[in-house]
Amino acid sequence: MAEHKTITTILLAIILAVIALFVIDRRYQFTIVAIPKFEHPVKIIPKSTSTVSTLNPIPSTLLLPVPFTPQAPTANWDTIHNEDCEEATAIMAAAYFSVFPSPIHGEGPGERLIKLPADFVEKELTKLTDWEMQTFGYNLDVTSEETAQMIKANYNLQTKILYSYTEEDIKKELTQNHLVLLPANGQLLKNPNYKQPGPKYHMLVIRGYNSAQIITNDPGTRNGLNYAYDFDTLYKANGNWSHETNSVDLTKKNAIVVWK
Repeated sequence: MAEHKTITTILLAIILAVIALFVIDRRYQFTIVAIPKFEHPVKIIPKSTSTVSTLNPIPSTLLLPVPFTPQAPTANWDTIHNEDCEEATAIMAAAYFSVFPSPIHGEGPGERLIKLPADFVEKELTKLTDWEMQTFGYNLDVTSEETAQMIKANYNLQTKILYSYTEEDIKKELTQNHLVLLPANGQLLKNPNYKQPGPKYHMLVIRGYNSAQIITNDPGTRNGLNYAYDFDTLYKANGNWSHETNSVDLTKKNAIVVWK
């Protein structure tokens, strides 16, 4: 009797469960939904193209303490020294970036090494012209690219060539403690201190500027320390040396940037 009652109870529970499931299924309809995968978008932040202007605004005036030497430090303007402007600018850049063993005693109070000693410069000029002869097969006139190669090989400094630059480009480089070497037709610079009519190919160091002028160390004259030009004069005279025409190509506007 007890066994029959237990079976009846189980059957009743099963029936009630089936009824409950039927009622739930009628009341709540389940739908399978495909949930799309969400890809988080990658936000690309462009690099700033004007880091100097946003982080280090260009000051109104700037003068880097670059030591000076003329390309004929003993006033011997022979054939070699008349063409040693590229080498002289390289030496001034190397001295500014402390490539040479210290101390090198200069002349004059105030600035660090205002004027490099003549005997030291003569040795460096010979070293560089010898290197050019061994590397290029010539040493009187070399292009901006060849000058940059010479600086990297002899002084382990970093270089790049700016093409079609602006005045602001030059100033930005200087604010980053970079020196700028500018090749030019020296006769178009109209520097009264040159032996006239001036060199047909020349190179100088841009070391600073003020509101109206660009300040240079011009090795083409013993009076070249802090020699100022207006930007237009420099730009019009600027060009790269052409071995093909044996002259300055004024259509090739360029400047050598040097840093450590």
